[in-house]
Amino acid sequence: MMAALFLLAIWFDVTQPARAPKATYALLIGYLAFAAAMTAATWRDWWFDARSAGPGHAIDMAFFAAIVFLTDGYTSPYFVFFMFLLLAAAIRWGWRETSLTAVLVVLLYLIAGLLAARAGIGKFELYHFVIRTADLIILSLILIWFGINKWGARPGPGIERALAQAPPGSAPLESGVRAAIATLRARGACALWRVDSSSKVSGFAIRDSDIAYADFDLDAFPELPNTPILYDLPRARGLARDAEGNLVRTNVSKLIDEKVRSKFRLSEGLAFTIPTPGADVLLCLEDIAAQSTDDIEIGGQIADAIAAHIQRQSLIEAAEESAAARSRLSLARDLHDSVVQFLAGAAFRLEAMRRAHGAGREIEIELDELKKLMLQEQVELRSFISALRTGSHVTLRDLVRDLQSLADRLSRQWTVKCALTAKASEVTIPAKLHLDAHQLVREAVANAVRHAGAKSIEIAVATRENQLQLDFINDGKSYPRHKGVLQPPKSLQERIDQAGGAIELSRGMDVTKVSISLPLGGAAA
Repeated sequence: MMAALFLLAIWFDVTQPARAPKATYALLIGYLAFAAAMTAATWRDWWFDARSAGPGHAIDMAFFAAIVFLTDGYTSPYFVFFMFLLLAAAIRWGWRETSLTAVLVVLLYLIAGLLAARAGIGKFELYHFVIRTADLIILSLILIWFGINKWGARPGPGIERALAQAPPGSAPLESGVRAAIATLRARGACALWRVDSSSKVSGFAIRDSDIAYADFDLDAFPELPNTPILYDLPRARGLARDAEGNLVRTNVSKLIDEKVRSKFRLSEGLAFTIPTPGADVLLCLEDIAAQSTDDIEIGGQIADAIAAHIQRQSLIEAAEESAAARSRLSLARDLHDSVVQFLAGAAFRLEAMRRAHGAGREIEIELDELKKLMLQEQVELRSFISALRTGSHVTLRDLVRDLQSLADRLSRQWTVKCALTAKASEVTIPAKLHLDAHQLVREAVANAVRHAGAKSIEIAVATRENQLQLDFINDGKSYPRHKGVLQPPKSLQERIDQAGGAIELSRGMDVTKVSISLPLGGAAA
């Protein structure tokens, strides 16, 4: 396009060319033909594009010097062509090659201008000379900076958008490969990996949405490349970029084993390594639309995006497993604090009734009482399950009422004096906090009776600074100590930690006080 524009500009400008019109027209027509031929030759041939970059760049610089010499020297209207030269160098190579191009372009411009002035082509003007030379130097520095920073600042492809559209529940590696295919408009892909503890190489290939799996011997595992590689297996060609961004030839003979190549029908494409937990993966994207050397940088970004996608999915699965484990633990604790503790209390009552029956006393009234307790326990358990299913909220007044009823039942269940005092209000609390308070009261009373031998337990319920306060005072033995500090029962401590609360124990005047505080908003608060 630039060569055609130069030719048209000369054609319409009656003052140009200033010297040797025939030679100038021949140069412009010849350069236009060269540009068209290079465009056609490199349009779909990334290998020839890379190999012809150096000679083509030299021809471009020679054309620049010649056209400046033939058209007014320092004041040449085609002075801006040097921008194309520097930009081409910055895109093709690293900053060193861009700097060398800048130095050569400035020298060629000075030489062409001096020769033009000596030959009488235009008039030498110091002002134009200084200004344009300064322009060359400043813009050269800008493009050298671009050459240094271009790959880090380059915007990523649409891989993140493609990964976001992956079907829920799909395998993260497979969804990542399909996203890479969509991003680069490849016709297929192949992924190979070997788990450290495995004695085989695994892989799959995707072609036209179909997927095929295969296993290979260990000798089929490739030498994983450090950087993305453009490969042409039939011609044994490979291109990569070094640490400075320059295109370098690379050996692809050990990249893909012949068995893998034959099985998955691999030929030409882009290969790169995806680091994943436990095993690195070689991904080969095949038959990429309009494949070019730009795909090397895009391949690195795709590799990072897929690795992050796999890591993210692993974290989500770990979080789900952790949540499931916490749910199982919470359910086990609830069963222990409700059903198991009730059964323990029932066994305690039955043992007392057995002794009473052996002594000749009537136990029918006590059996009826135990039956009522079991029916009440059944009703309460159903209400807990319903509350947890709906996730509803209750008022503090409802909690106090239910705890009062629970204290009465625990008194009869454990044959202990269990008194509760509280101030009710209309403060709303989560159903989970309602359940936690119930289970803590159950556990605290059961521990006081079974392990401390308590005969009397006082329970106080109050609210202080967005906290639900539960205080238990029993006349039983002291809790065990560790390094002089009273240790709460493990079951109590676990539930309190889960609810985001705190527990404090104290002992004095032959009684033990257990103070428990829970956030009114639940564990999230």
